Amino acid sequence: MALRDSDELAVPKHDSIEAWQIIPLLLAAILLTIGLAMFMSGIQHAVDVVQPIIVVFGGTLVALLITFPLGQLSHALQFALARGIRGGNSPREMALAMMKVCEVSRTEGLLGVAEVRSSSEEVEQVCHLIGDAARESEIQRIWSRSQASERMAHQMAIDIFLFTVVYAVLIGALASIVRMVSTEAEILTSVNVLPFVSGVSLAILTTMLIGRLRSVHMRELVVVDIAYRSAGLILEDNNVQRLRSKLSQLVPPGLRN
Repeated sequence: MALRDSDELAVPKHDSIEAWQIIPLLLAAILLTIGLAMFMSGIQHAVDVVQPIIVVFGGTLVALLITFPLGQLSHALQFALARGIRGGNSPREMALAMMKVCEVSRTEGLLGVAEVRSSSEEVEQVCHLIGDAARESEIQRIWSRSQASERMAHQMAIDIFLFTVVYAVLIGALASIVRMVSTEAEILTSVNVLPFVSGVSLAILTTMLIGRLRSVHMRELVVVDIAYRSAGLILEDNNVQRLRSKLSQLVPPGLRN
């Protein structure tokens, strides 16, 4: 049956990214930081910004390696890049997938739903629950576990990037203070404040990433709610039109497109 093809129920989980994609993204972040630092400090030559950028990026990286396990840092980077680029899953795609599952349950019964395969872990899990005619308590238990897993993964990544913001600003400020103390010329010059400006620039870019991750996180929670709420609704009434009406109420206005 066509609906058992993962292409027909494609709500892919975008929580991984190829290693070769990381290098150009890191270079882009460095170049953006250099450009922002030059604009904020008034420096005209990019060469003058290279040393402060190395100090800020290197110092921040060392501080993060001391603070967090390497595995957690690697996971956070993969998590952030995947969601930052691809934007996570779509509530609309999940709702469409659940309506197709509902159609399968109407035409082939619960055993037909149990055989559905999808590229989405949530869709397959929901299909197993429907195929087993799971009780409401079992659906709620797995639903809560899925929500907790999403919140934990999000919080682990956010913690690292919040510390990145703090470390970048503090290391930049420390480097600027050292320059001011060691210089014999005028203290408040563009060159002396450049490390601090570089740290603030990196902090601004990281804050933008945090905002992006928070937005995707809220969308992922809606996706999880749609998936597991659909399981109970389909078991109660496998009418596709009524399911569409109920699912549309779960999606906030800003996430309906």
